[in-house]
Amino acid sequence: MKTEKFTVEHDGRTTSGVKFYPEREQFPVVVFAHGYNGEMRDFEHFAKFMAENGAGAVIFTFSGGSTRDESGFPTKDMTLSTEQEDLLAVMAEAKKMQGAKELFLFGGSQGGFVAALVAEKHPEIAGLMLLFPAFCIPDDWRRRFCGQELPETLDMWGMTLGKGYFAEACALSPLHYAYKGPVLIFHGDEDKIVALSYSEQAAKKYQNARLEVFPGEGHGFSEEGMKRVEQFTQIFLQRTSKGVL
Repeated sequence: MKTEKFTVEHDGRTTSGVKFYPEREQFPVVVFAHGYNGEMRDFEHFAKFMAENGAGAVIFTFSGGSTRDESGFPTKDMTLSTEQEDLLAVMAEAKKMQGAKELFLFGGSQGGFVAALVAEKHPEIAGLMLLFPAFCIPDDWRRRFCGQELPETLDMWGMTLGKGYFAEACALSPLHYAYKGPVLIFHGDEDKIVALSYSEQAAKKYQNARLEVFPGEGHGFSEEGMKRVEQFTQIFLQRTSKGVL
């Protein structure tokens, strides 16, 4: 396994990450999108697992998507749109990996919602894997700010968000579930942040989706739960990558 750090300049900001290469001439690539106030190291172990089992992997930190982000882009300027732009820039970088073939997305929580939004307009994505995806974001913010003036800034779970984030989230149209490729969703039945019903609805509305419910898991899986997710993901790639693995 080989790793390579990268930095991509786009849309007036900088997004950085790490590429993981398997010991193969050709391979599928999984781009990981972390959740709210997360960072690329949240999926570092997962990326290593992928590379050790024949798939390329790319991890990165959303610009302004974390208090640990080192890009200099303020968290108060981060929106769902800036995260989609970051993800698209990283996807383009992932395609440059020598030996890269199909491109898959794996997103957790807010990163899962962002990955789903990107997939709506990019049918070339070979597969979509979503870990307790935060499809609830528009509903949550509309409920919170219904009939109220949006604040200029707000501290949310240790990170400062700006008015642009709330305005966009509240105005966002419902997901159309237009992506027609294979979708694998992981969700715990004790998730107190994103109701399981959102993933159940998504699994029904996507054309080609399967939902794996993890008993006893919440919003953030246990080590044992994540090992199962890694195994499910490996099988998903094997079945979806047209014989590459």
